[in-house]
Amino acid sequence: MKARLVMITGAAALALAGCEPPHPHHHSDAVMRTIDSLDCPDSQGDLTRKSQSADGKSCDYTDHAGSDVTLQLVALNGQDAKAALSPIETDLKGELPAGAGQKSDAGDGEGRVDIDLPGIHIHASGKDNADINVGGDASGGAHAAGGSGISIDAHDKDAQVSINETGRGIHMSYILASDSAGPNGYKVIGYEARGPQSGPLAVVTIKSKSDDADDLRDDARELLRVNVGG
Repeated sequence: MKARLVMITGAAALALAGCEPPHPHHHSDAVMRTIDSLDCPDSQGDLTRKSQSADGKSCDYTDHAGSDVTLQLVALNGQDAKAALSPIETDLKGELPAGAGQKSDAGDGEGRVDIDLPGIHIHASGKDNADINVGGDASGGAHAAGGSGISIDAHDKDAQVSINETGRGIHMSYILASDSAGPNGYKVIGYEARGPQSGPLAVVTIKSKSDDADDLRDDARELLRVNVGG
């Protein structure tokens, strides 16, 4: 699915941050394995391994389209998962144009927003009427409510989505997509992190130069499943 970012009236898009989407199900109730080194196969789907650290803590992959994927093991060291992943998110944001994902100053208003990101599809008309599909789970006519575990910020040229799933372990993901390429040609960036509550977390990051990153994200998720399950 091509990453289509058609944003009309920024305020209507921002109103989605209060919508209650469905709870995604990526086997979040499965027990996550505790590992101390990564299993980095030579290839996974369209991905080919290009490097691997000697300590087994990270490995890098690429595909024929020039996208980059990194699998790494992140210790929590007493931090919560959000704090431990914050440096990764900050580094990824630097790969898209300055200001991508930042909130708009647009005023109140009605409008339409259509967002098609890898595995995340949002279509809304007005402030409180949205069809949301995350990972195959759909919700029609979502209305404003809190506590969803999913945060969405959509703007004229980009969209940012954060997901924190409930379950036995940690399962968090983040994606930021832009109509315009960043300094190194990437248009979609993000991470997915899985692991037991005490860590360490297996974290896969993606940097895609193509609008169509669905297959890339599927291959990246398989690397996580190989290592910690879920």
